[in-house]
Amino acid sequence: MLKAYMDRAAKLDAKDEIMCVACVVFKPTAYKQFVRPWNRMLKAWGAKAFHARDFYPGTRDFKRDTPKRQLLYEEDSRRIPQMIAKSISRILVISFRPSEFLQVATGKWKEVVGTSLHSQAAQICLLSNGDWLKEKRLPHESFAYFMESGDEDEAEVLRSVAIMRKHEKTARHIKVASFTTVDKGQAKGLEAADCVAWHWNKYYMDTERAERTRPIRKDFLSLVDLAKGKSQVIFATGDDLKYLFSLFPPEKLEAEISARKS
Repeated sequence: MLKAYMDRAAKLDAKDEIMCVACVVFKPTAYKQFVRPWNRMLKAWGAKAFHARDFYPGTRDFKRDTPKRQLLYEEDSRRIPQMIAKSISRILVISFRPSEFLQVATGKWKEVVGTSLHSQAAQICLLSNGDWLKEKRLPHESFAYFMESGDEDEAEVLRSVAIMRKHEKTARHIKVASFTTVDKGQAKGLEAADCVAWHWNKYYMDTERAERTRPIRKDFLSLVDLAKGKSQVIFATGDDLKYLFSLFPPEKLEAEISARKS
């Protein structure tokens, strides 16, 4: 059974906002091999858990207030992409620009599918991972999913996943054996997903937008290069977002609304 860890992250400024759900998939043995060096890294910092929002700016457990800790940061910044890419079977990022998504979504879409972008990203994640199993010809594999407890819209995510697991056709496709919420410090795979999500959002805000010209972070480039062939990004914006909505034309949404009322 494959272990899949999902983490939501968002970043915004005065002009724009980006959110994503990142999912990292491990085989069980590879996950154990990932956890050991990851825990050694955290022990050197005296930290119980990795939070990218603290590690990269250098706050809380990851303060770089001595030359030794500054050197440790530089070494770990290079090592983290290697640790993740070496161990994972797959990285998947589902990303939206919230204001654009909610502006383009129709009233019928919001009534049927809802307005929780976390939930909708999670659903796309499960469907995409099901596609991946078929592409890799792994018919006997299934997923044990883990999501951070207390995350935004947790209840809505759990509700939508439960519906997908009950639907006969969808259940056969997504192959979800379990879907569990857990504290991030208790599941190191969530910390790897947190790292991927932070890097994607940082890349978009600093580099992807036309008005920003900051160079791409070297550690993000390293992760992309090392995970080549094992990573996928679904960034639903512009024409890609319109295509997503076109998969559920108004008549289908209307039929669903009618079915719920009957």
